[in-house]
Parts: sequence; structure tokens; C-alpha cells
Amino acid sequence: MKSKTRRVDMTQGPILGRLIQFCLPIFLGLVFQQFYNMVDSIVVGKYVSADALAAVGTCAPLVQFLIGIMAGFNMGASVVASQLIGAEKRDEIKPTISTTAIVLIIISLTITVLAVSFATPIMHLLSVPDNILPDTVTYFRIFSAGCIFLALYNFFASFLRSLGDSTTPLIFLIISSLLNIAGDLFFVLVLKHGVDGVAYATVIAQAVSVVLCILYVSKRNEYFSFKKGEFRFDKTLFRSILRLGIPSSLQTGLSSIGMLAVQRLINSYGSVCIASYTAANKMEMICNLPVTSVSQGLSLFVGQNIGAGKTDRAKKGMWLSMSFSAVIGILLSIAIYTFGPNLMKLFVNDGDIEVINIGAQFMRIWAPLVVAHGISQIVVSFLRGSGDSIWAMICMISDLIGRTIMAYIFALAAGMGFLGIAYAIPCGWIITVIIAFSRFFTGGWQKKAVVNRKV
Repeated sequence: MKSKTRRVDMTQGPILGRLIQFCLPIFLGLVFQQFYNMVDSIVVGKYVSADALAAVGTCAPLVQFLIGIMAGFNMGASVVASQLIGAEKRDEIKPTISTTAIVLIIISLTITVLAVSFATPIMHLLSVPDNILPDTVTYFRIFSAGCIFLALYNFFASFLRSLGDSTTPLIFLIISSLLNIAGDLFFVLVLKHGVDGVAYATVIAQAVSVVLCILYVSKRNEYFSFKKGEFRFDKTLFRSILRLGIPSSLQTGLSSIGMLAVQRLINSYGSVCIASYTAANKMEMICNLPVTSVSQGLSLFVGQNIGAGKTDRAKKGMWLSMSFSAVIGILLSIAIYTFGPNLMKLFVNDGDIEVINIGAQFMRIWAPLVVAHGISQIVVSFLRGSGDSIWAMICMISDLIGRTIMAYIFALAAGMGFLGIAYAIPCGWIITVIIAFSRFFTGGWQKKAVVNRKV
């Protein structure tokens, strides 16, 4: 008999303790991912060339778009699985896993064929400069060729988390990240490769992480052990997964388009403002890490408890998560407002005084309302975990649209210039808070649970 995987049963025990126990590995994983990305940039920028760094950076929105498509589908599947766990409908978990795996393999292979075939036209559409076009196309093609490994790693990680195990995905992420860093250095410093070396290192690291996941679940998790005829496609579960996953995928795609629109506005203010925004934006991403980890854990907490019919416990988990995020948000606001210039120096040289000053001023504009961002993410995660994925998507798209529209209004119509973009950021957060709470208090989410629906 197979030994059982690590599992946190979130339908019983102290709520805050369960959430912290589950969310801490997710938080550490997100921190490690940020470190992973920073080392990639350092290796390429220092040991290849600035153009090589630009080529990799140019692919970032496209890479995030591809990741988002697969992550959105995985999110839908993991919410279905967490609700089934809570409802003790364990016989439906295997079909959910097999259905998700089949669809993800098809999606990833399709993306690979399209991306490799049309990489050059795509880069022309993005107006990639000629001097970095070859490297950009090369990186994108190699990365896209490894999409199946990216899809499968996220597949295993999502399902393990939905089954209550957030520690194992963290372990494999750390191993993969260390392999990627070592691969970057080996390909670039030893083999003297450029952008292609960094791309190969990423694909190899992801492939190794998938192999490790397969070896682990085949020995430790009974839900991934399929007998003859069990690995099948289930149309009913597929519709449930699509209902929850498509909104997340669409949200990511629209977010990529919106961020390109904002970036175009930023670019019009020159290189100093671009550098200031880039560093300030990295600080915003770092601020998001605690909230993101709590919100991811909360979605699965809510899924398990609603599946188990413990709606009050799910709501209490939301309020406790919100209180925790509010405290973190207040501390981050104080830190950013007080140490803005010092934080900017983490990303730029001390001599770039103008960049440091503008970036610090930019951050201090949105810093006091970081709490609003945390609150919005928590309520949206509650809606997503309850199965109300359409409204979760509406909330997040509203944040993006509000931020984009207000950026143009403040910067251009109101004549505030570059700093007007900073004032637009909390506008998106506040809009999301209003919409998310409106949906929560009207109670429409209570009819969206997968286990209570005839699909």
C-alpha cells in the first residue's frame, strides 16, 4: 500500500494555525521564485550583455501570458479537487487529475507548436528592436519548447496543494531553482552560451522538477496511482474545471495587455522614469508576496470547507486572513515610506540619484494604501475558493482597467505627468475592494460550489 502524502486538513482545528501552516511554504516558494528571477537577470546582464538582458526582458510579458493560461486551468482544477476533498467525494479526484493532465498536455503542445512557428512575427508585432530580435526569438522558442514541463510541474504542485500538501511543491521548486541557477552559470560561464544557454537551463530545471514530482506522487500519493481504465477524460468534471479555470486564464491574458498599455505610457517619459518605475514595480511585487501566499492558501481553505459544508468556518478564515494581511500591509507601508530611497538602492547604483529620488517618490504615493490591496486579494480569493470564479475574474480585471484608465487620466488629462501613474495604482485596489465586498455581501457566491451543482 502506498504511504499517504503530507496533508493539512483545513476543515478542522485552529483556523489561523491551519492557514499559517499551509501558507508558509507557499510564501517561501514565492520568495524563492523572486530570487530565482533576480539571479537569471544578474547572470545575463553581467556575463553576456545588456542587449541579452533586454532580449530576455522583452519576452517577459509573453512568458507570463503562457504561464497564466496554464496556471488558470490548474487553478480551476485545484479548486474542484479541494471542494471534492472537503465533501468527501474522493472517488471523483482521480478523474479530475486525469482530465486535467490530458487537457494540459494538449494545451502545452499546441502552445509549443504555435510559439515556435510564429515567434518571429510575434516579435515584429511587439516592435522588438532589430539589434535584439535574434536573441529574443531564440529565447522565446526554447522556452516555449519546454512548455510541457512548465505545465506539468504546475499541475502536480496545484493538485498537491489542493490535497493539503504545500510543502512538497516548495521542496521541488527549491531544487528546480537551484538547478536553474547552476545551469545558468554553467551554460554562460563554462560553455560560453548567451541567451540560449539561459533558456536551456530553465527548460532542463523544469524537466528535472517534473521527473521528481512523478517519482514522488507515484510512491506517496494514492490519487496519482492509476489502474487500467482509471486514467480517463471526464466531460462533466472538465466543464467544472473550465468554468473555474477559464476566468483565471482570461484574467492573466487581459492583465498582460493592460500592463503593456501602462508600459507604453511609462516609456513616453524617458529612460530615467522607466528605470524608476522598474525598480518601484519590483518593490510592489515584493510587497505582494505575503498577500499572494495567504490568498492562494485561502482559496484552497475555502474550497475544502465549503465542500465540507462548513461555510461559517470558510468566512471566518477570510476575516482572519484579512486581519493578518492588514497588519502586514501596515508594516510594509511604514517601511516603504520611511526607507524608500534605501530600498531603491537595492536595484540601482548609488550614483543614480535622479532614479532613486523619483522611484522613492513614486512608491511613497501608493505605499499608504497597500492595506487596500491586501484586503482586495483576500476577498477575491474567498470568491475563487467558493467557486465564484467569474466574479473573482471581474474583480481582478476591474483592478487592471481602473489602474490603466486612471493612469492615462492622471498623467495626461490632469497634467500630473509620470507620478500620476503612481496615484492610479491604489485606485485599482479600491475599485476591487468595492466590487469584491459587494459580491461577498450579496451572497451570490453561495450557489457556485462545484459539489452542490449539477454540471
